[in-house]
Amino acid sequence: MTYRSFQTIKSVSLLFLPLAVTGIFLLSCDYCLAESIPQTSAKFYHANTYYSEGEYEKAIKTYEEVLNSGFGSGNLYYNLANSYFKKGELGEAILNYEKAMRLIPRDSDLKSNYEYAKSLIKGGVVEAQAQWHRIAFDRIFSLFTIDELAFSLAVIFTGILLVILVSLHIPPIRKYRVVALSVLIIMFALFFMALFEKVSVVGKEAVIIAQKADAKFEPFDSATTHFTLYEGTEVAVVSPKDSWYKIERSDKKTGWVKSSDLEVF
Repeated sequence: MTYRSFQTIKSVSLLFLPLAVTGIFLLSCDYCLAESIPQTSAKFYHANTYYSEGEYEKAIKTYEEVLNSGFGSGNLYYNLANSYFKKGELGEAILNYEKAMRLIPRDSDLKSNYEYAKSLIKGGVVEAQAQWHRIAFDRIFSLFTIDELAFSLAVIFTGILLVILVSLHIPPIRKYRVVALSVLIIMFALFFMALFEKVSVVGKEAVIIAQKADAKFEPFDSATTHFTLYEGTEVAVVSPKDSWYKIERSDKKTGWVKSSDLEVF
């Protein structure tokens, strides 16, 4: 497992902002980032050095300092995940591989490391049963980031408007309008569904970071254990309550797990 070079990501939502305010905001953000990049890049370099020297604890601490300074990238989460994996913390490794996959989903090394880490989960991974079209949908749209899906939707919507406008002014094209609009509308619907699903799970997914976590029928220590989860298992968060989370396993079984046993992302 090798480390990656320094990259930064600046995510700024421009929707519904007046153009002038957006410009001022972006300029101020770029100025602040420009002031911080040299120092952050140096920290990233030191973290990579610690990793190459086998000092994984120091590497983890330094990578997390970079994240806490407001810089994030798929490569950063990838390096952090590799450091946790080398340190023997499978849950934290899988958690950060997942975070990296939200940013660089088509990275082959990331996929390989992630799949290998999952294969080490005690008791194996509980796989949900799904129909072929659902599997195909997930495989295709798992290759896109949230930003890429949003951009694709904007492009498709623009295409719909162009087809309508062009067909109104160029009569020979009108006979192709129905087919073109049908294809574009179907594409728009599929991309919208994919985007909605990705956005809706942000902050509602979690990874077990404790070596063993008992999922209870009720959010009490004395409650009966429904099933047991092991480090690295991924679950969906249903709802929080005090120091507990109600979670759902991929086979739809639900239970209450202590918040200290998992990390939400």
